Amino acid sequence: MQVASKPAAPRRPDLRFPREARLTASAEFEAALKTRPVRGKLVWMYCLAPLPTEPQRSARPRLGLMVTKRLARTAVLRNAIKRRLREQFRLRQPNLPPMWFVARLAAPAEASHLPAIVSEWSQMLDRTISHSRGRPERRPHRPGSRS
Repeated sequence: MQVASKPAAPRRPDLRFPREARLTASAEFEAALKTRPVRGKLVWMYCLAPLPTEPQRSARPRLGLMVTKRLARTAVLRNAIKRRLREQFRLRQPNLPPMWFVARLAAPAEASHLPAIVSEWSQMLDRTISHSRGRPERRPHRPGSRS
């Protein structure tokens, strides 16, 4: 009697977030923070091509997060912000260019601001993906504006 084998599931991209995908050294943060940020109302994003001294890690995008106590008062809120920003990065990392990204909270935040923070970060990452593929971002047409 033969047992029917299951068809192999299609291979999904690796969506883990290992230590190699994180910026951990202060020199890495300092280098990234010297670049011009992409500024949003709530989040600033710094992007830097990896340093030539990091060849083994340069094949993947890496993330650093800066959420200070001055802008997010409670540890619960700081951790929630970092967790949600990290998750958006993790889901998009197969499509991101191999760069270093630093997300920095730019304005005082409360729990009610969390969806807006995540939305702004997601839009920044999506814009980076579209630019890296050579496609300009598409903006929705607003009635009454000149095109």
